[in-house]
Amino acid sequence: MIWLVPAALCSISIALILKVNEGRGGSRILIAGANYLVASAISFLMLGGRVACPGTATLALGLAAGVIYVLGFLLLMAGIARLPLAVPVTIARLSVALPVIVAVLFWAEKPGIFQWLGLFLGLLAVLIFGKSFSGPGRVRDGGGRAALLVPALFVVLGLGDVALKAFRETAPDLDRLAFTWILFTAAAVLTWILIGVRRVRFDARTFALGLLLGVPNLFSTVFTLLALRGVPASIAFPFINLTVIVGSTLAGYILWKERLRGMSVAGLILAGSAILLLALR
Repeated sequence: MIWLVPAALCSISIALILKVNEGRGGSRILIAGANYLVASAISFLMLGGRVACPGTATLALGLAAGVIYVLGFLLLMAGIARLPLAVPVTIARLSVALPVIVAVLFWAEKPGIFQWLGLFLGLLAVLIFGKSFSGPGRVRDGGGRAALLVPALFVVLGLGDVALKAFRETAPDLDRLAFTWILFTAAAVLTWILIGVRRVRFDARTFALGLLLGVPNLFSTVFTLLALRGVPASIAFPFINLTVIVGSTLAGYILWKERLRGMSVAGLILAGSAILLLALR
């Protein structure tokens, strides 16, 4: 149970570091690039400095997941820039609904009535968040574009989880560390190609912030896996997700004086309820 706390704190730290970077106007793609360099390096060290030849499924899914992670990361930073912190963080947590749907369709998993109700509430929360931040004065720039960020975040981040689910179903568990290294290395290579093509100006402070970001980005997964050794997933994931939502909301309120009113509050309540229902049996 003790590992659930650092897992949630790492996830909250990711959102806060990205928020700080947006506040100082740092390059999103540069902080992402530095972040993936660190995650790739730590993953390589966890492999013991040796990379055996992975299976075809491991290689293909690792490369695909790396591309999806980069796109999701950029969308998440855009959401943090335009919306109150709790909104993109909550949508990121709600994206768990997408791999559940895919698992039902392709891997014959059978959610119970609570899971179906959770999926419905989750999708409703996404729609409410999109609606509540589409009006004038609710976002920093471009209400319509900000509203589109909500479903985009939901789909792309959900596809990242689908890639992880596909790995579990089609590749051997012995390739798990190799898959992690391939994922973060592919993400690092793609991000630095984009940095070069766009001729992004190097900024030491943003780069250092990205190096810092890479640590919780990787270890949020490590601590979750440690927690799952002794805690059922039905307890671990709701605890982490709800803690991240509440923590990010409080951080946005205390540090950046962000307010959630009206429909956005209803969306936050629905989101918490949906995450809890998805974990029930």
